[in-house]
Amino acid sequence: MRPLIGVFAHAPRENVTFAVQTCPETYLMALQNAGADPVILPVYDDEEALSRYVQLCDGFVLPGGIDVNPLTYGEDPHPRLQGNRLDFDECELRLIPLILASKKPLLGICRGCQILNVAFGGTLYQDIVSQHEGALGHSQTEIRLGAPCHRIRIEEGSVLAELYGSELLVNSFHHQAVKDLGKGLKVTARAYDGIIEAYEAPEYPFVLGVQWHPEQETNADRKAVLPIFKRFVDACR
Repeated sequence: MRPLIGVFAHAPRENVTFAVQTCPETYLMALQNAGADPVILPVYDDEEALSRYVQLCDGFVLPGGIDVNPLTYGEDPHPRLQGNRLDFDECELRLIPLILASKKPLLGICRGCQILNVAFGGTLYQDIVSQHEGALGHSQTEIRLGAPCHRIRIEEGSVLAELYGSELLVNSFHHQAVKDLGKGLKVTARAYDGIIEAYEAPEYPFVLGVQWHPEQETNADRKAVLPIFKRFVDACR
């Protein structure tokens, strides 16, 4: 049976004050191509609904999106903080511990990687360029979605090393990133400027956060089975 994967909706970067929850098709296609049936889960403050999500689904994806509000990790807003929704952050921070307690697989992508780190007690760079000396260009200028932007170094013995080896070219669409790693997480990839690009949680069966957008690779080949999603879906079976 194909596993059922919950993909959490998010507020679009445009009109962040407007009541819209959305999910890019590329996440759904990547999961379908990897052998799963995705379902979009709305984000709202209802503990019973969040618990039912965890019971219903075999695994979960926290997708990319708008900035994480720094109040979630005890900081005031930086001048370059962009659009955010604290209610989304707070809902996800209530949901993530429920997923972790269930031991069901969890994949965080870009913003999802960031909010997952916050859930483990970590912090973020609110704006990489102004807060990390010598930073690479992490906000991609190549207009083709999914095009390579920079290299990352991958640690031996990690899930990513099994899939890609010691180095990988990735796309890059972010101005925030993991700063202080959350407790219980292990860095498994960095950009060449030192920015954390991936981590795992060794105490759990499958918890992976990646800073780039692997789902965007479906734009090049809409039928491609992407390694990260295949590995994730296999863990959900």
